[in-house]
Amino acid sequence: MSTMTSTLLGRGIRRGLLGGQRRWQGILLVVLVARVVRIFGARRPVAQRIDLEAGETLEVRHLAGGGVDR
Repeated sequence: MSTMTSTLLGRGIRRGLLGGQRRWQGILLVVLVARVVRIFGARRPVAQRIDLEAGETLEVRHLAGGGVDR
């Protein structure tokens, strides 16, 4: 979490929820929605476990992070 988001979150809680200022309640809502979207929208790593028999091969067709085609 960045410094700006944590600052806005703290101020939104203090001034919006505890102080009752509507503008800070809106800012708090925007920060919380952004955090939820970041959590649920993040790509999760994919791992597969496959047993290969002798003589079988494995081909990786996609490398995360923009792998170089050869």
